[in-house]
Amino acid sequence: MRRKDREVLGDENIAKIIEQCTTCHVAMLDHADASMPYVIPLSFGYSLEGGVLELYFHCAHVGKKLDCIRKNPNVAFSMCIENHLEIHEDNYCKSGRFYASVVGQGKAEIVEDVTEKCRGLSLLMERQAAGAPQSVAQHKFEFTPGQAAPVTVFKITSTNFTGKAKPEA
Repeated sequence: MRRKDREVLGDENIAKIIEQCTTCHVAMLDHADASMPYVIPLSFGYSLEGGVLELYFHCAHVGKKLDCIRKNPNVAFSMCIENHLEIHEDNYCKSGRFYASVVGQGKAEIVEDVTEKCRGLSLLMERQAAGAPQSVAQHKFEFTPGQAAPVTVFKITSTNFTGKAKPEA
């Protein structure tokens, strides 16, 4: 990281950023044209322990994402929080947004284990409910194998991720 003064270290601090993000952009190689990347914004759930970040996503049983993952599981991801704009009237080139972000690379895999699939869906739903009214946000979302059957869950496992922030003073 070039700007070490903006680096965010530690699982707890990175989790604070992730908790404020609602969308994760996942980039992969397009299976039809390996020279062309494919990126898609997705809702997500996550687990972060011991420097291992697991991101969970759901999708239909068929589609471009799954085709790409099956062909090449190497992916990159990005999520961010954008805050207000800081304008430097004396030099507009110094202007910019206050922000926090987490980016990284990892391996994507389709979750076959039903217990993990249900866990991934629970994490995803809990993440999506964050910011909802307290009665919803504090709800424990549990999925049965039957409820999980209509969707595919895939996860990205990463130990290669960084946090970065330009906080407000």
